[in-house]
Amino acid sequence: MELLLIALFCIALAWTAHSAWTHKKDEVLLRRIIQATPIPIFVIGKDHRVIFWNHAMEKIGNIKAQDVIGTDGHWKAFYPSKRPCVADLIVDGAVDQLPEWYSGEPGKFKMVAGTLEAVFINSRRGQWFRCTATAIRGERGEIIGAIETTEDVTEEKLADEELMRMKKHESLGAFAGGVAEDFDSLMSAVLRNIFLAKLTAADEDKLVEEGLATAERAGLQAKQLAHQLITFAKGGYAMRRTESVIPLLRETVEAAGSPPGIRWNLSIPDDLWPVEMDSRQIRQVLENLIRNGLEAMPEGGELDIAAECITIGGRNIHNLKQGSYVTVSIRDSGAGFRQEDLSKIFDPYFAATGGRKGAGLGLSICYSILKHHDGTIAVESEPGEGTAFRLFLPAVPGGLRGTGRLENGDGSAQQRPSGEGN
Repeated sequence: MELLLIALFCIALAWTAHSAWTHKKDEVLLRRIIQATPIPIFVIGKDHRVIFWNHAMEKIGNIKAQDVIGTDGHWKAFYPSKRPCVADLIVDGAVDQLPEWYSGEPGKFKMVAGTLEAVFINSRRGQWFRCTATAIRGERGEIIGAIETTEDVTEEKLADEELMRMKKHESLGAFAGGVAEDFDSLMSAVLRNIFLAKLTAADEDKLVEEGLATAERAGLQAKQLAHQLITFAKGGYAMRRTESVIPLLRETVEAAGSPPGIRWNLSIPDDLWPVEMDSRQIRQVLENLIRNGLEAMPEGGELDIAAECITIGGRNIHNLKQGSYVTVSIRDSGAGFRQEDLSKIFDPYFAATGGRKGAGLGLSICYSILKHHDGTIAVESEPGEGTAFRLFLPAVPGGLRGTGRLENGDGSAQQRPSGEGN
């Protein structure tokens, strides 16, 4: 909303020169002002054809002005197939249709005094946009077009989602941890009595012996589930020490074997910075992610594993502290996930839409372990394009050598040399 007000102010400012300038000079000034603003702006006429498309709009929409002006193709900047933009609804006088297009997840909308605002995701590029539009009226008050501003709010949206995910995990973790510890104690008592019953059972009573063995197996599985819940709740009982993640990565890949139809692509530099970690827990994370990738490709495919050193500065989409990190990316070429599933993918027993197999506690535990290592895990995915999980582990101060990347808040990066220390 604020961007649209600024844009309208620019237009009003240009037209205040009317008394001193000719109409032609007014038009030139107006265009220069709107072209110079960093706010992405476009204007459509009553026929839905683009009248104006500024430089900032070219950048955010990846469409040149010369390719869109005079056409009704402005939707291509935001959507994979033709559908109305917010400005189109205003031109058609169809503001009542705004809920139909933007009320469901992952979009939202609001209407304020004739101005429409919608927040939605571009499924092709994974970008979140906030678009705000209002009518342009003629001398008699009739609608002759609409102006729309666009803002890339991806960083803000992802940071908010990560914060919400953290709060949800804290709440679920507190509940699950308390229940799991009580359940673990009860199962220990049950298993002790099963063990005593097995000792006293008559050797010839095979049915009793088999029944006790079955009960014991179920009890052990229940204890394992309780331990998983405790790990989800508390990140497990970590015993960290400073070491390199390189041997752990290579051992985990080797242990996964050579499933038929799977091609491994590894990029693991020899000069990764050391990290402070519980190698047993991080091995569990890597095994979970590799297993998840392999299960996503039952007919075969490619599994890419890459590690690198980065330095994160300031506020960032992962809500990580400023500093140096080692990242490990695990990317499969499977079916991928829909955008609306990504915000829930680390929830316990998450099941994707469309009947895709649920993840149990595996991904939830990965998230919890990394959070308790002062790191995090991120995911990128699109239907038909595979899924990439990226884990972040803080590098150890004083042990930094080699070359790292400086990663900006939006995930972009640049190469930087790294000396010792942070």
